[in-house]
Amino acid sequence: MYRLAELSDGRRKAIGSGLLLLGIASLALGVFWLHWASYPQTQVVDGVEVIVVVDYFNWFPRGILWKAAGYLIVGGATTFLLVGATFLWVLNQPMTWARATVAALIAWVALVFFFGMVPSEWLNFAQTDLEWSSQRVALVIPSWLVLGNEVEISYAAIKDAISGGYHVVMLVAAAVLTIQIQKMKQGRPAAQQKDLVSPYGRPLVRGDG
Repeated sequence: MYRLAELSDGRRKAIGSGLLLLGIASLALGVFWLHWASYPQTQVVDGVEVIVVVDYFNWFPRGILWKAAGYLIVGGATTFLLVGATFLWVLNQPMTWARATVAALIAWVALVFFFGMVPSEWLNFAQTDLEWSSQRVALVIPSWLVLGNEVEISYAAIKDAISGGYHVVMLVAAAVLTIQIQKMKQGRPAAQQKDLVSPYGRPLVRGDG
């Protein structure tokens, strides 16, 4: 992390601007992708299954896998946008009230997206497209493991377990990231530290006490 604290303004702005542009382009692609991939491939009309034709973009592939790929693109694009904004307007900058407000806004958007929107969209996707309901049995635990009882685990339980595991992982990741940001200016290898020079050009030596 200490390398981030040593980025020059030019390098920082170049990385931030590049990530922002990449995020905007990826977000536009992801929204377009999700919109057209969400159209059903077939529908039942008068008891007969017919192929759904979508005007100009009928060529775009549709289905669960393509919709899932669209979600991944949107998630990556949002991450690029948040990191790019952080590089461009917060990283290595003197913390004023205005910049603190921008940093707080970026953090708030990140929390809303990763802890609110992502789990919500996962639950909707699993319930609707994947049809992971409580009526569908995913697996049956062998009776000899549960004292001769019959225990079934539904797809709904797996769906909720994935959601809960995601929250735990993201909480740990957020805590680790927070600690690393606070230590950003620490941890530089001693061998790479620059020699200290006094205003008169003489080398300075750190004392032990």
